[in-house]
Amino acid sequence: MMNKKTKTPLLWSGVVFLFAAGITMISLYFGNVEDTATKDINAVYTHAALTVAAQQQTMQVEILSATPNAILSSPTALLPVASQPQTPALLPSVPSTAVSIACDVAVYVSDVSIPDGTTIAAGEYFTKTWKVSNLGACTWTETYQLVFVAGDSLGGKATAIGKIVKPGESVDVSVVLTSSAAAGSITGSWRLANDQGQTFGDALTVVINSGVDYTATVGVAETALPTSTSAAATEIPAETPAPTETPVE
Repeated sequence: MMNKKTKTPLLWSGVVFLFAAGITMISLYFGNVEDTATKDINAVYTHAALTVAAQQQTMQVEILSATPNAILSSPTALLPVASQPQTPALLPSVPSTAVSIACDVAVYVSDVSIPDGTTIAAGEYFTKTWKVSNLGACTWTETYQLVFVAGDSLGGKATAIGKIVKPGESVDVSVVLTSSAAAGSITGSWRLANDQGQTFGDALTVVINSGVDYTATVGVAETALPTSTSAAATEIPAETPAPTETPVE
């Protein structure tokens, strides 16, 4: 028969054994649970991947059956969007700002002689001169002319400029005119013409007052009329009474 001292160690040994066995069973249980969960997750991922692959294959078969020629002509048609070659966007075209300059361009600068409104006596010769600038791309030759285009020519003839004028330069051009016999304001227009007879540039006008130069007489004393003579000098002498006839006896 065991005594009390012998039972105590055996009791503690049994407790330790039961504790160790419980720990082992718990570890085995959770290990199995973790393995099962991992296997379930891997199975879900595998199923999803197989489903996506099957859908892609179905879409490719449908595309091939719908437009086989278009796909065969474009090897990259079945590639994912991210892997397909990207065509750079075309930039909007920018309109050109270049401005072409005409060959012959004449611009009026000023009246050198006979400003508009000058009064010139009828029949008088005068030279009208303008300053013009060559703003074209071509050089004016000496044979370029000043020609009449409208209004009253005042007897003027086409006149060569007689000078070479390069682009950007200015020149004085002149024509000889004659004041009209008609009184009043008279206007004539002239333009430059190139060697082919083509007129170009600004119109060059001459405006005169033809007739008596009334402005020249302003302030001039009028010719005084002769003053009347004295009353005595201008009195008409009294008529001499006719002699009476002597009666005949």
